[in-house]
Amino acid sequence: MRYHGKNMGEVSPRESVFGYTGPAAKAAAVAVLLLGITVLLQVFPERIEAAQGSRELVRKLYFLPILLASSWFTGRGAAAAVAVATVACLGLFGDGWPAGIEEQIGRVGEVGVFWLVGSLSANFFERQRKHFLEVESANENTLVALASALDMREHNTGVHSLRVADYTIRLATEMGIRDAGELDILWRAALLHDVGKIGIPDDVLLKPGALSASEWETMRRHPEIGHRMLGKIPFLKEASEIVLCHHERFDGSGYPRGLAGEEIPLGARIFTVVDVYDALTTERAYHSAAFHAEGVEELRSGAGSRFDPEVVAAFERVPFEEWAEIARKNQTVLLRAQEAEPPRVKEPAMVPGSPPAG
Repeated sequence: MRYHGKNMGEVSPRESVFGYTGPAAKAAAVAVLLLGITVLLQVFPERIEAAQGSRELVRKLYFLPILLASSWFTGRGAAAAVAVATVACLGLFGDGWPAGIEEQIGRVGEVGVFWLVGSLSANFFERQRKHFLEVESANENTLVALASALDMREHNTGVHSLRVADYTIRLATEMGIRDAGELDILWRAALLHDVGKIGIPDDVLLKPGALSASEWETMRRHPEIGHRMLGKIPFLKEASEIVLCHHERFDGSGYPRGLAGEEIPLGARIFTVVDVYDALTTERAYHSAAFHAEGVEELRSGAGSRFDPEVVAAFERVPFEEWAEIARKNQTVLLRAQEAEPPRVKEPAMVPGSPPAG
């Protein structure tokens, strides 16, 4: 996933090997397999006739690390694994060089097959990886276009959803989330948090004045509408749970299900903080943009009631400059004020007649 902000923190890949993630874990797995196979070749005595079939079978096991290296590291990985297998099969270590001409020809043939399989598999996995990236990029661009269209409808700007999505990733990494798969889910959920507003009539969504009680009930349906929409798409199903809960409150007074505390998914607790911060620090129909310090003060005042206190604390640990840089990347300027200044603007209470954050 391509994140649009900056300073998103170190991100770990989603794939893991025995619970460990990253290229180092994969390289270690390939190395252990190569070493293990080579040790097995030393275990089977070369001069015992009955063991010869076993030795040939063990040499075939080199295909496993070769294919894994091709899958994880493509060409260079495959070449490294095949090189180790070649050295072992040529008798420099691991398996001794055979004395007979036929056996020598067979051994050279084995090495040739290793190189052929390594080359073909590396090419295949590289093509697959490029295809996957193209599909992922197309999916992402589609989501961004949809979110931007929704923003244009409600906010007359196409960057609100991108901005809060990038805020969400920065706050998530500050809270220790490093897994790329989890961050992808969060980014998609934040980007599409208000997709359910597609089902809200214009005369309600765009009403300039206060909403009536019935109109407010209509507006409150958008998380469930979004959840139903995204839940039908396999790669957005997990994100749909965060979309459903993005108006829940830490004390249980939110909607649509009235969840409280850790009943609310962590992703939704993270997003709620940045969504309110963004609503405060950008121009809206019902207030001017607040200073950064005022937004932070509003988050502090809601910690434990509206917001998860740990999430608010993590938000405060991120320097203003990083939030400002993310905003700048998304065509927004954050206003800075002294921490001692009292809040200038309060977000409207979430009661009938007040537009929701986001």
